[in-house]
Amino acid sequence: MALNTTRFGFAERGATSVYKFRVGGDEMHYVWFEYGDEAGSLHTTPRPGPYRVEDPLATAEFADLDALLAARATTRAQWITDLLAQYGERLEWTYP
Repeated sequence: MALNTTRFGFAERGATSVYKFRVGGDEMHYVWFEYGDEAGSLHTTPRPGPYRVEDPLATAEFADLDALLAARATTRAQWITDLLAQYGERLEWTYP
């Protein structure tokens, strides 16, 4: 069940998938670039709204998405549930 623990502002699947979101009560906007086998890089941006290439990015204080989610007392499974609830049609209701 979607809990909206994560609130997405952008989601796009591709060779490198891009997800822009906030977790729980965080004011920080995170950007997760995901590429193959759940590997990726996690960044922060001060800009709200959809992801744009010109968004200023900084390296997040967490090593990866799983570390961020664990620190916020949630899981990747819940992240995916929230993602599909909010962006499932755009992502064709699938996630790897």
